Amino acid sequence: MKFILLILLPVVGFAGLGLAQAPKAKKDAAKPAMAAKPAKLELTSVSPRGLHLGVEQVFSLAGKDLAEATILTSNAALKPVIDAAASTATKVVFKLQAPVGLGRGSHDVWVKTPTGESAKLKLYADDLAPITTSAADFKNGPVQIAKLPASVWGTLTETGQHDAYRFTAKAGEELVLDLAVAQVGSVAKSPTLEIVDSNHTVLAVNRGLDSGSDPFLAWKAPADGDYHILVSNTTMDGSAGHVYRLTIGALPFVTSWSPLTAQVGKETKVTLIGHHLGDKATVTMKADKEGITNVPLDAKALRFRTMPSLRVSALAQVSEVEGNDDLAKAQLVSSSANINGLLAKAGDTDHFAFDAKKGQTWIIETFAAQAGSPADTKLEILHPDGKPVARLLMQAVRDSYNNFRSVDANNPDIRLQNWEEMELNEYVWFNGDVMKIIRMPRGPDGGCFFYVIDGKRRAYFDTSATSHSLDEPCYVVEPYPLGSKIAANGLPIFTLNYQNDDSGDRKIGRDSRLTFTAASDGRFVVRVIDTRGWGGERFVYSLAIREPKPDFSVKLAGMNPTVMPGASVGFSFRADRQDNFDDPIQIDITGVPAGYWATSPLIIEAGHDLISGSLHAMPDAAKDADWSKLKITATSKGLKHDAGNFGKVTLGAKPKFIIVLEPDAGGKPVMRDPAAETKPLELTLAPGQTVKAWLRAIREDNKDLLSLDVHGLPHGVIVDDIGLNGVQIRSGENERPIFFRAANWVKDQDKLCHGAISSARNEHDSAGLQTSFPILMKIRKPGVAAR
Repeated sequence: MKFILLILLPVVGFAGLGLAQAPKAKKDAAKPAMAAKPAKLELTSVSPRGLHLGVEQVFSLAGKDLAEATILTSNAALKPVIDAAASTATKVVFKLQAPVGLGRGSHDVWVKTPTGESAKLKLYADDLAPITTSAADFKNGPVQIAKLPASVWGTLTETGQHDAYRFTAKAGEELVLDLAVAQVGSVAKSPTLEIVDSNHTVLAVNRGLDSGSDPFLAWKAPADGDYHILVSNTTMDGSAGHVYRLTIGALPFVTSWSPLTAQVGKETKVTLIGHHLGDKATVTMKADKEGITNVPLDAKALRFRTMPSLRVSALAQVSEVEGNDDLAKAQLVSSSANINGLLAKAGDTDHFAFDAKKGQTWIIETFAAQAGSPADTKLEILHPDGKPVARLLMQAVRDSYNNFRSVDANNPDIRLQNWEEMELNEYVWFNGDVMKIIRMPRGPDGGCFFYVIDGKRRAYFDTSATSHSLDEPCYVVEPYPLGSKIAANGLPIFTLNYQNDDSGDRKIGRDSRLTFTAASDGRFVVRVIDTRGWGGERFVYSLAIREPKPDFSVKLAGMNPTVMPGASVGFSFRADRQDNFDDPIQIDITGVPAGYWATSPLIIEAGHDLISGSLHAMPDAAKDADWSKLKITATSKGLKHDAGNFGKVTLGAKPKFIIVLEPDAGGKPVMRDPAAETKPLELTLAPGQTVKAWLRAIREDNKDLLSLDVHGLPHGVIVDDIGLNGVQIRSGENERPIFFRAANWVKDQDKLCHGAISSARNEHDSAGLQTSFPILMKIRKPGVAAR
C-alpha cells in the first residue's frame, strides 16, 4: 500500500487586524543573574491548522521568546483570546471563534512582542469540522471516518508512513476527494491519493489533478461497502512539515469553466465544469472593463482550487462549432476575434479558417494554461490543402554541439564546441529551438550565454525553448526570406514553418503564440491541438486572432531600498515588451534629493529586457531627505510611461566595506576617495580592444572573500577571462584588476556601469545588492576622441 506526506504553509491574508495580549513571563528569583542574551523571537507552528467556522476552538502557537506576545491576525473578524494560565515563553494558547459568514479561505496569524514581530502562519477556514490525526492513530489499522462529508488533517511525520482511512459508500455514489498539499504549504513534493477495497485492490489512484498540482479524485463506488483511502508520499520521506488536508464527500466542486474570455459590455453565459454543481452550473455576467474579471459564482456553496475568471477584451467572441476536426470542415471565423474552443477527447484537433491580405500581420495566440486549463496547446498555420505555411529559411553556416552537460528549456548557459568561431547576436539552431547569443564565454570554463526573458532562455521566430542533451548537435544559422537563392556549403538548410508549442517569449507558460504575416492574399487555417494528444471536458481554450499592439512597460526591482552612507545599493528595471516591441527604452530618474545620486539615464537596449542601476548615499546624506519629488519615466519610440518611484528610501548603518570600480592609472587604481564621489569617473574602450580597470574593497569591518561582477555594461562588452568563480577579492586583499573587452561591432556610446556583489539570482541584476559608485564607459572607435 502507498502513503502520502503533506505539510501546511501560509497562503493569502486579508486586510484588518485582530489582537490579544499574552502574559509576561514570570521571573525565577532563585536563579543567579546572568547576562541576558538578545531575544530571538521565533514562531514555528500553529495547531490545529483547521478553523471551523462558527465554532469556538482552542489553538496553540509554538516558538521561542513568546513572552508578552500579542496575537495579530490578517482579518479583523478574527479576535483571538489568550489563555494566560496555559501560555509560556515557548507557547501561546488562545481561543478563537470564526464567524460563519467569514467563508472558506486562509488567514494569517502571527505574534508581536517587545522584540519585534514574528513570521506569519496560516489558519484554514472551512464549514466542515476539522479532524486531526497523527502517526500514532494508524498503529492499529485504518482510522474510521464516521460521517461524510469530512475534512481530515494529517501529517506524514515518519519515514515510510502511509495513512489509511476507512469510510462507507453506497453503490453509484460519486465522492469528491481533494488532497490539499501544496495548497496548504506542505513540504511533501510527491503526494499520492488512492482508494482501495477491503481486499486491497486499487480502485483509483491520482498524483495530481493536473501535472504539478495536488491529487484529486471524483470516484463512484462500485458497490455498497467499506473502502480505504491511502495518503502517501512517493519519495517515502516524512517530517512535521509533511502536512495535508483531505476533504471527502459528495461536495459541489468546480474543476474548470467555459468560456475563458468575454467581450467587454456583452452578456456572457459561463458554464461551470465539475461535480455536484446542480443549478449552480451556469452563471450569467457582463464585464464593464477590460482585464481579468472573476466569475460571480456562489463561493460559499461551491468549492474550487482556482477562482474562475474571464479575460475581458474588446474582441468579439465566437464559439467553436464541433465537426471542425476535419481540415476540409474548418470553421470559418473573422479575424479580430476570440474563438472559445474545447479539445473534447484524446487526439482532438480543431481547425479554424480566416482570410488575410498580403503583408497583414496578425497575433495568433491561445489562452488556456494561464487560466488553469490542463490543455497544452500547439498552433500550426496551414494552407487549405493541409500543407504548412513556410515562414523563412535558415542556412547553417557552422556546426557545433553541446559539449558539457544537458540543459533544460530555461537554462541560458550552454557550452558549445568551437565557440571561438561564433559571434554575439548570432542565431543557434538546436533541433528547431532557435536561440541567440548575448554573451560569449568569459573564460576557459564558461559557456555561451543566450538571450533571456525574466531569467528564462528566449526562443526566436516563434520557436519553442526545449531541453538539450549532452553532445546534441547544433548549428549557427542565418535567416533568409523564402525563395532566396542560397549557395550550398555542405551544411543543412532548414525551412521554418509557422508553428508554436510554447510561446518563445516565455511569458505565457504552456500557451502558444505566433506572429503571422501573410505572404499573399488568401485563406489560411489555424490548427489547434494538445501537444501530448490529451483531451477531455476540462481542456478548454480560447484562440485569439488579433492585430498587434506594440507597447512596453517597465517594472522596478529594489523598491524601498536601504542605502548605507558612503556606499551604494543596486536596483534594476525589467521591460515587459508586448507584441514584438523591440526598440531601446530610456529610463530617466529626476528629483533625487541632495546628498544622494542615482544612475540616470539608463538604457534597456533593443531586444533586451533588463538594466541595472546604482543608488548612492554621500557620507553626509540626510536621513530625512525629501524623496517626494523623485520621478521615474520610461520612453521609447514616441511612447512614454510613468515608472513610479523608489518607495521608502532608508539610510542604513555604516557599511562594513565599500566597493569601488575605477579606471587604471599606470598599472594601479586611481585610488579616488569614495567620499568625494559626486561625478562618475570616465573609462574609454575601443571596439575590438581591451582596457584595464580595477575593483577595490575599502574594508571597515570585513575580511571575507568578496565575489564581484560588473553590471550595466553595453551589449558586446564583457569582463574578460574571469573563470567560473567570477571576480574575487580574497580575504586579506583589497583590490583586483579586471579587463573589459569590447566586440568589434559595438557602436560608439556612453553608458554608466557599476561593480556589484555577485548573485546567483541573475548575474546582470543588481536589485538589492551592494554596488559601487558608477563609472562612465565611453565606447569610441580607435582615433576618435572621447568627449
